[in-house]
Amino acid sequence: MTITVITICWNSAGTLRRCMDSLLRQRRLPNEYILVDGGSSDGTLALAEEAQAAFAAAGIAFKVLAQERREGEAGIPSAWNQGIAASSGEVIALLNSDDWYEEDALIEIEKALAQVPAADMVVVPIQLRKQTGEICGEIYPKCLWLSELMMPLPHPGSFVRRRLYDRLGLYDTQYRIAADYDFIWRCRKADVPYLTLSLPLVNMAVGGAANSSRALARNETLAIARRHSAFPLLAWLAWLARFLLNK
Repeated sequence: MTITVITICWNSAGTLRRCMDSLLRQRRLPNEYILVDGGSSDGTLALAEEAQAAFAAAGIAFKVLAQERREGEAGIPSAWNQGIAASSGEVIALLNSDDWYEEDALIEIEKALAQVPAADMVVVPIQLRKQTGEICGEIYPKCLWLSELMMPLPHPGSFVRRRLYDRLGLYDTQYRIAADYDFIWRCRKADVPYLTLSLPLVNMAVGGAANSSRALARNETLAIARRHSAFPLLAWLAWLARFLLNK
């Protein structure tokens, strides 16, 4: 199978090298790497240009796309969608510019999908890390039915077959923060077959858009749950709990 990794970025010079190096260190290299840049002005594009030779030497097709700003579309899901549209892989991974993979990540994903051809997605735990690199927590995949109350699958740890995007569609660009939550809801409603692994293969830097915009994230998750759930009261209870816990 062919694997595409997509990174969307904007002024990511401080973390992008670590992200890209984790791909070059993979025991099973990706076939394609796509960087979607939202208009960086801090040296991000210079880092990408410097990395071109290393990716070429490794046999990885490397594309840098300038994100097209589209009226009415939120930046993050729009960038994801543009990257997916430009990709050719049978399996697609979304790796944030401040996150990175363990060296066995892609070989374990390929092995799992090869063993269960019916599975449309593999989800792995993610390790939360401080800026120093110290592990400060882990997020494990949970039952999809918990989507009534929370995001059940860690999106950075999700590896998706292209055919699932073909079936369900791409990310809903009306949501600035929680488009991944909407996608997981659609997976649940479509009864998508997926696998979970116990290995924490993805490292995620603490922080990010959701943590810096918690009020918006809460409101979007409420709107998404109300849109999809047959039990709207649960959506309101989950929103209240997040509000009280400041999450």
